[in-house]
Amino acid sequence: MKKLAVIVSGWHFPIHFFREIAAQKVPAGWEVELYCVSHRDPRFSAEDKKDILPKLGWDYRSCLDRILYEKIATVAEIEALGWHYKEYPNTVGDWGNTNQWLDEHNYKDYDMLLVSHDDNLIPTRNMFVDLLDKEGDWLIITNSTGSVPTSRRERLAKWWNPVIGLRGSFELIKPQVLDMIGGKFDLGEVTLTREGSVSATTDVKELSDWNRNTDSMNELFKKPEMKPRLIALSPYYRVSKYCVEGERGFVSFTQPENTSSENKGFRELQKILKLS
Repeated sequence: MKKLAVIVSGWHFPIHFFREIAAQKVPAGWEVELYCVSHRDPRFSAEDKKDILPKLGWDYRSCLDRILYEKIATVAEIEALGWHYKEYPNTVGDWGNTNQWLDEHNYKDYDMLLVSHDDNLIPTRNMFVDLLDKEGDWLIITNSTGSVPTSRRERLAKWWNPVIGLRGSFELIKPQVLDMIGGKFDLGEVTLTREGSVSATTDVKELSDWNRNTDSMNELFKKPEMKPRLIALSPYYRVSKYCVEGERGFVSFTQPENTSSENKGFRELQKILKLS
């Protein structure tokens, strides 16, 4: 029997995400274990969002947020869905959460890891069936090809040497990757720590230093022999048929340089959902 470990950074706690991951169809020959690596109690998420959720509009993105935040889950509700919930110090988010899990679990016991944020909307229950046995010589499947370059230099660099950017928001990762990097993610470039902090704003710059937690992995997958082993589910930023990533907790939040790409993804998603 093959095993998948789902390792989720617990910060926003929309019940939709935890319910839909737990409800995924599991392909024959696989079993799934669910882990929430939390950096605060869910009640603090409710406090952060108490003035935002009532003001959500009725445009497409806001309606997705209404689905995502049907309710902010409690610890008891998360555990009732089959998740192993544990709180850890709020040091580094994203793959920092994953490293905390790796300190206590042997990744070699698993045939696949799904590492994800918890502010992601999951549009389908066929994700595991479609992806766990996906053919190919890939090592990582990430949700999208990455953010849109903002400067002329970045645009030229991406045109000259197109690469997929890992973001740490939603990736299927084979354990061989951890063999390559010594069993944990290298977060040496990150300087920000938020130990003791249990609140946050929607300011995208507040945690910008944590974006550096993917630097070493992105360098690894820029190597010519590694580039083909990283694949993306979608060419559109944040949006694929399997996952719509939140921006600082919300689908409706967007950064101007990425909005057009996201909108293309939403149009494709609407077509897919109408067909399914």
